[in-house]
Amino acid sequence: PDSLRERFKRKVASYTDWWFGYTQMSVPLIGRSGFPTKRITVLNNSVDTTGLAAQCSAVSADTQAQWRQSLQLDEKRIGIYIGSLYAEKRIDFLLQAADRLQQSDPDFALLIIGGGPEQGLVEQFCSIRPWAHYLGVRKGQDKVDLLSLAEVMLNPGLVGLGILDSFVAGVPMLTTDCGLHSPEIAYLASGQNGVMTDNTLDDYVAGVQHVLHSPELLEALRQGCLASSREYTVE
Repeated sequence: PDSLRERFKRKVASYTDWWFGYTQMSVPLIGRSGFPTKRITVLNNSVDTTGLAAQCSAVSADTQAQWRQSLQLDEKRIGIYIGSLYAEKRIDFLLQAADRLQQSDPDFALLIIGGGPEQGLVEQFCSIRPWAHYLGVRKGQDKVDLLSLAEVMLNPGLVGLGILDSFVAGVPMLTTDCGLHSPEIAYLASGQNGVMTDNTLDDYVAGVQHVLHSPELLEALRQGCLASSREYTVE
């Protein structure tokens, strides 16, 4: 706080005519500099989700059936991770949680999509667990087809713009209060369009179990995701 950089930022923050906040999290940061909040507009950073929405609409029942058959998913309850595989994503935490979820519910299955430094850890984990599938990097319609199979998105570590995938696809994200998140975590309203649990393995596993075994809650979260997908857009 006392560095030259931070002191400079506090000083020049008040020189501007108007502030545009990246997300709602920006407002108190700017406000603490003494800048009036009535001259702050929150933009809510987004990417163009139009293409993603079209891909979600294009998912076919035949394609879903083919994936379920090829991965032997049958009527499994599916959690999916989509993102880079690096330390801040807490991949080891994710894998520990998946083991606990499967032990308590043999119908649970895990899909992991992405690449990165911790890919080897994921490959080793999945190689000895027939209910866990590492599918590498997937993009476009392929990624969306796989996402459509899942009940929930699991991301106990850093959450960023990937939350928009959750919203547009109607697959609620479950994360933790880990303190690593990007500003887009402001879009998650826990219990409405996703879930944020306390930052412990026990709490996270319990939170995922509660959603997977509560059809009414899961449907409410899905509807919350779709509502948020219309709010957080480039438009």
